[in-house]
Amino acid sequence: MPAGDPFAGFWRRAGAWFIDAFLIYAAYLIVAFFIWDDLLIKQVMESPDGGEALSAYTPSLLGLLVMGIAVWAYLALQECGKAQATLGKRLFGIRVCNYNGDRINLFTASYRTWPLWLPGLINSVAILDLLISLVSLAACLSVAFTKRKQGLHDIMAGCLVVKRRAVFSDAPPGI
Repeated sequence: MPAGDPFAGFWRRAGAWFIDAFLIYAAYLIVAFFIWDDLLIKQVMESPDGGEALSAYTPSLLGLLVMGIAVWAYLALQECGKAQATLGKRLFGIRVCNYNGDRINLFTASYRTWPLWLPGLINSVAILDLLISLVSLAACLSVAFTKRKQGLHDIMAGCLVVKRRAVFSDAPPGI
């Protein structure tokens, strides 16, 4: 059991996710607007009084698939890597580990991140999207109510999100 209170709380994790989501979405929009225009659908809405038409862009089905895969790759590959954290988690001083404080593997990282990438892949099926999104939201919100500040996805994958310098023994570091 980790010494002290090493667990990353809800707001720290939410802040990290906000940074990560911004980075992922910005990269998606740059690719969609400048490299691969099939990722977006342009919708033009004309004003009923004959005024100026408004344009809006929405992700295409291909765009939703690409976004889901991009979210998975961004999260899973960084969390199983040497830093054990995404860029957002690094900025907030937290990392992902197993119950011993060790680095997780790619399978575990992929399994752990399902509440964040699965809704993007299911987004094209309306009722299924709503159901998956609600389950994903519950999985993430449970962080605020569990002893070790774990989401349901963390519990299922056997992971913890801890402060960067969390100590996992009573012995002084370096012994």
